[in-house]
Amino acid sequence: RALEARGAMLHLRPDMASLATGSVNFPTIVYENPPDFVRSLAATMRDGGIKPEIEVFDLAMLYNTADLVAAGLILPPPHVQFVFGVKHALPARRDILEFEVAKLKELLPGATWTAAGIGRHQFEVARWALEMGGHCRTGLEDNIRMDRDTLAPSNAALVARVAEMAAAQGRPVANARQARALLGLPAAPSQRKAA
Repeated sequence: RALEARGAMLHLRPDMASLATGSVNFPTIVYENPPDFVRSLAATMRDGGIKPEIEVFDLAMLYNTADLVAAGLILPPPHVQFVFGVKHALPARRDILEFEVAKLKELLPGATWTAAGIGRHQFEVARWALEMGGHCRTGLEDNIRMDRDTLAPSNAALVARVAEMAAAQGRPVANARQARALLGLPAAPSQRKAA
């Protein structure tokens, strides 16, 4: 029943929803995503016009995503998020991100990608993503600190830090309309009225 509960809100038709395309060990649990469950969630998202945010915790998940695209269960181009720093999953190493991105370009040309670092790896992984032409994920869900000794006062403070990093790399921060276009999402209702 825990698996079914994870897809229970898809009937609300969010613009995007997370989809891990395989199982992985976390520090204290197995994040279980059996193939039939993944295919069912992918089909539900496709049929509901929901774009999956593919969460990749190991290389097999990238190949699984390519198989789901080939089967028509995920519409191209997909959006992939590489997650680094979860114990027992992808270690936070730039050479691994470089390898994964090279495989993404080979398997799923045209895909957009984001890299996320968990905990103390958040800003380091964000820097790598910015330098490599990808996008960043940041926020309190993944990290609660500005640095080793300072708790983040807010989610906005973490976002501001990554925005500063983007500016230093000459990478402008997308506004909502630009982000939706980049991800291939339809304009938001408020944007449609303004157009």
